Amino acid sequence: MDLSVCIACLEIAISLYQPLHTTPLLIVILDYLASALLKRYQHTRNRRDLDDCIRRQREALSLHTLTQPPGPNPLNIIGTALMFRVRESGEVVDLEECIARNRECLLVCPPGHPLRPSTLANLGAATYRRFQNVKNMSDLDDCIAYHRETLLSHGIGQDRSETLTNLAIALKSRSLENDDMSDLDECIQHLREALQLRPLGHATRPTTLQHFISALQIRFQNRKQLVDMDEWIGLCREALVLHPMGHTDHAAALTDLANALITHFQHSRRIEVLSECISHYRTALQLCPFGDPNRATTLTNLATALTTRFEYNGGTIDLEEGISHYDEALLLRPLGHPDRLETLTSLGIALGLLSEQRTSMEYPNRSVQLLRECLLLCPAGHPRHAPTLANLGNALRIRFWRRGEMADLRECIELLRDALLPSSNYHNRSVALTGLGAALQRRFRLLGQMSDLEESINVCQEALLLLSTRHQGRPSTLNNLGTGLLQRFRKKGGMTDIEQAVELHREAILLCTTGHPQRSPSLNNLGNVLRTRFEQTAQNSDLDECIELHRDALNFCAAAHPRRPEILNCLGSALQRRFEHRGRAFDLDDAIEQHRESLSICPVGHHERLSTLSSLGVALNKRFVQKGEIGDLYESIDLLREALALSPLDDQNRPLSLDNLASALRARGKELGDLADLRESTTLDEECLLLRPVGHHARSSTLNSLGLAWKFRFDQTEAMPDLLECIKYHREALMICQTGSGSHASNLHNLANALEALHWKGGDIRDLNESIELLRDTLLVHPVGHTARSGSLYSLALALNRRFQITGNQTDIDECVQHYEAAVRYDFSPLHHRLLASNSWISTARQNGLESLEAAYTASLDLLERSIIVAASRIPDVHARMTHAGFNPNGRNVSLDAASYAIEKHDIKTAVALMERGRALLFTQLGNYRTPLDDLEAADQELADRFRKLSTAVADATLSSDRVEEPKATSDDVVARRQRQAADWNRTLEEIRQLDGFDTFLRAMPFEKLQTAASGGPIILINISQYGSSAIIVRAAGDPLPIPLPEATPSAVIALANTLLRTTTIRPEEYESNRILQDMLREIWKKIVEPVVFELETTLKLPRGSRIWWIPTSFSWLLPLHASGPYQPGMRNLPDFYVSSYAPTLSALVRARAGYRPMKKASGPRMVVVAQAGAEGEAELPSVHDEVALIRQTVPQTTVIEGDECKREIVLTRMKDATWAHFSCHGNQHRTEPFKSHFSLRTRATSLTLLDIVKIGLSDAEIAVLSACHSATGDVSTPDEAIHLTSGMMLAGFRGVVGTMWAMADMDGPVIAEEFYKYMLRNGPEAVDCRGAAKALDKGVRRLRKANVPFERWINFVHYGI
Repeated sequence: MDLSVCIACLEIAISLYQPLHTTPLLIVILDYLASALLKRYQHTRNRRDLDDCIRRQREALSLHTLTQPPGPNPLNIIGTALMFRVRESGEVVDLEECIARNRECLLVCPPGHPLRPSTLANLGAATYRRFQNVKNMSDLDDCIAYHRETLLSHGIGQDRSETLTNLAIALKSRSLENDDMSDLDECIQHLREALQLRPLGHATRPTTLQHFISALQIRFQNRKQLVDMDEWIGLCREALVLHPMGHTDHAAALTDLANALITHFQHSRRIEVLSECISHYRTALQLCPFGDPNRATTLTNLATALTTRFEYNGGTIDLEEGISHYDEALLLRPLGHPDRLETLTSLGIALGLLSEQRTSMEYPNRSVQLLRECLLLCPAGHPRHAPTLANLGNALRIRFWRRGEMADLRECIELLRDALLPSSNYHNRSVALTGLGAALQRRFRLLGQMSDLEESINVCQEALLLLSTRHQGRPSTLNNLGTGLLQRFRKKGGMTDIEQAVELHREAILLCTTGHPQRSPSLNNLGNVLRTRFEQTAQNSDLDECIELHRDALNFCAAAHPRRPEILNCLGSALQRRFEHRGRAFDLDDAIEQHRESLSICPVGHHERLSTLSSLGVALNKRFVQKGEIGDLYESIDLLREALALSPLDDQNRPLSLDNLASALRARGKELGDLADLRESTTLDEECLLLRPVGHHARSSTLNSLGLAWKFRFDQTEAMPDLLECIKYHREALMICQTGSGSHASNLHNLANALEALHWKGGDIRDLNESIELLRDTLLVHPVGHTARSGSLYSLALALNRRFQITGNQTDIDECVQHYEAAVRYDFSPLHHRLLASNSWISTARQNGLESLEAAYTASLDLLERSIIVAASRIPDVHARMTHAGFNPNGRNVSLDAASYAIEKHDIKTAVALMERGRALLFTQLGNYRTPLDDLEAADQELADRFRKLSTAVADATLSSDRVEEPKATSDDVVARRQRQAADWNRTLEEIRQLDGFDTFLRAMPFEKLQTAASGGPIILINISQYGSSAIIVRAAGDPLPIPLPEATPSAVIALANTLLRTTTIRPEEYESNRILQDMLREIWKKIVEPVVFELETTLKLPRGSRIWWIPTSFSWLLPLHASGPYQPGMRNLPDFYVSSYAPTLSALVRARAGYRPMKKASGPRMVVVAQAGAEGEAELPSVHDEVALIRQTVPQTTVIEGDECKREIVLTRMKDATWAHFSCHGNQHRTEPFKSHFSLRTRATSLTLLDIVKIGLSDAEIAVLSACHSATGDVSTPDEAIHLTSGMMLAGFRGVVGTMWAMADMDGPVIAEEFYKYMLRNGPEAVDCRGAAKALDKGVRRLRKANVPFERWINFVHYGI
């Protein structure tokens, strides 16, 4: 029968009964009606049916009481119906009646009764509902007991799965209330069984899944077992499948899975897990449109995940998006909303994080503002009060870092201390402890109170104990503790702090993967600690690693990053320190670049401006000391003045600002002799001394600076009071400095210098004696192995020499020489220091006729040769390398003085070898790298191949210059590579010398080998020395012939060179020029050439017209020896006697002659002509076209490069295929940096430099004619190096080269070319001998002389080579 019809019939039946007329049949009808109504309600969920059911069953029960007690069935019906209504309306009255009726039913349903299970189930549900309302644990215990009994009465089926689920829910609740994990374990056990009873497709499986997910989440959060995590995520993924897109619970399932994934990430640190989490949150947000009640929660979840990804992976895009979501969530949670506090807190913290990434002050200000509102929402006593105090404190700390207002720092410390009070019951203490540690360190840096630093270290150590190795806050705490230990070391010393700091920062870096916001500060902090450790241990690896760490840290800080200025300054300071330690100029230049960039992003008011001004000012001061550029010093002083103005009187950094400015002013005062600077420097040092009272760790340094200031004043005034003040301060500094420290040695040295000056002033030998004893003490402070020991040895030697001059005590001079020699042979000292000591040793030995003079010369030349190799591996610029290697800019050359000494001892062969050894060092070294290896290949092919490869690499390094731009980040790698290549080259060279017959391979050529250079005619070496100048004629056989040149003193030669330079530069009127040049040529003839010609004619009987070669030295390189003569009527000049050529060295001529055979090819020479009449920025050369036309007519195989083809790459390529080369263009000699000398081609950018030329190696080259200005002009700063375009052509492989000593006349080019090539090809192109080039040039010069051209034009042309 239809249920509704049944209900209608029963209602009619009941209506037939009179009111209050009770019969057993009426009770039965009412029970049936209630049962029918309940069944229909279960199908239709029509509330009216439920209400009618309860009403009719109550009527029936009331009738039962009048006749007999009710049975189980009606009690079960009303109990069940009331439970349904409680679930719908939640009425407490219904709930209480439900429990009472079901308990009454239970009394009449003994175990085994069919209604007992449903009654127990109703009671379980009802008592659990009442527990949820009033939290009475007895209800929860009853509930669990009811469900357990129900479970015992069930078999396998739907009812069992439902009971399992209900029991599990109750057990989970009791577990949460009692913190009893056994209840939770049982809960999970029941849910796992229930899930098995509800397979895929079961209607209630999703519900069980949700409960199971919740239980696993709780157990994982308590036990942290990954198996629970994996099962939890797996169930969330299944729930998502069961709630696909379009399902009403799809967003909830996405959120559950995302919540599980973010928890997984917090333990696994797998960024891909967090990214998946964010993806699910994003999708969930799309399903929560505006107005959705879950939108605010979803926004917050997504923002939290994005902020977390930023904290672990960097990337401010995530952080900025997270902040935008927090902002929207905050709008959806207005004042009074229960979750507003949570959103305010999260947004405030996120803005604080962004404050550390962006320069705008908007972020720290708003962070503080929001967190202050949080504090208003949770006053004292609120459970969130302590965390909010900590959050606000940290926000104020960040704002102080950005703004620098002490009020923020004071409040920050107060808030963090309040958060840590025992009464606060703050569970996440590590956050407040870490923040407090960082804030106290900030205050220590400002005020210098050690109590702040000690407290900072203590609280950071406490915080670290609270943080697991995987806690996201651990890197920050490690950094703060490491930085605190570094600060304490700087105050108190103790390597334990340094070593511990290194370990802490290394751990922080390991925890911070690439992109982590803490990675950059961790790298930077470790760099700072390693630099400090380097100061104690002098381990180069620490300083190198420090610089690399700072560079890496900089890579993580974009241009707008707030930490960039700090890291730039740290990198600059480290580079500056490496410069101080190793003397590499490019390190200092790099340091200055870093500080300049830092200053450019630190406007007035920026918290890093003071530090940047100071660092840049100090670096510029050091560069002035190194390079002497006065502009650097002026800029340094301006910067340091601004830095001092930014240092308040109570700032603990003010003494350092005073000290830095005083040092720069001292340097300028000393350089310019400006007493005003020296007085101001003294005033600043005195103020600094007041700020460093007795007991201050830096007082000794300030006293030392004051002493230096007074010494510099004395150097200007020679006033005795100034010197006495200097000595007073140095004595006090020495008394209080720690014995054995670096400052101790400096104080000893400075006091010794002052006492020596006092001796010079007053003549009291006791002052000199004390000075010597102090210098002896410096040797104790600088034991063997210390880099500064060489300087101490040198200073002591100077003082002993001074005392010897006064007392004549032989012991002093013996000890003096002993210390000079020790300084020279001290391998731990920079080469340029050792060269300085060797010069003093030579000078002292010369003056006193000491036997050690020969040893001094040998040691000095050894150092010179070594220095050019070392410089090639360490210094990128060729000219800077020559300076580093010890080239003397005043024209003095040790080898020339050594040769003079050998001549005095009548050892002429040794004199020749010495002149060869100490001159043209770079030229000789490059020649060694290009030595033919035919013999070696026959002996050992593999060794020859390896040596050739290494020689090429080292030659490239030797010839590197600032044309080759290497990124700053790789400069250290370049240096290391060069050093390895140089070391490998030396090792391979020694290996070659172990072969039979190769013991002299690439050693300095013995005289017998050098003598072969004279096979084509005598060679005249001109030795210009302060100890006596000489010429030496080297002939093909027999001993060399010395010729004294008493009038060719260095000063006389320099005067002649200056005359020539002025004449050829200023260009006076033709008549005046001829007169000056004639007079100069007469002086050259008289002082240098005439004695040589006399010996050639009388002793050697050399026929006129023969060839001779000149190898000048010192500034005689600049003189036109080939054109000298008396220039008197009836008298012959040198060109009338002999045909002159030049050579850089004897060994260069030996190499040029080696293996040469005259050309026997019918095709003749292969000629390349480089013709550029109109180069960019240069005057037009109209005669170039005539010159090229004449060459084309004379030389058959001629290739001309002209016009737009005149580019460096094209010229170099064509030169490799040519045997002859002719350049008709502008030539430019760079007088101070000769490797920048060049031929002007089409554009300035494509000019062909000397550096380009010497890099190429030509195997078939024979003759080069350089019809260009200045192609054979020497370098005035290193005259003995013979570095110019002409010698460069020889080094490239040409056996003979024609060049010009200064600017040539354009119209002379065609004349020289016509005569030169006619003579060279006089026997036809198939019979050309390049050894005729000198005479060919002589033909052209004679034609110019016959045309009566001015002297300047014809004496300009010279020939080099064979």
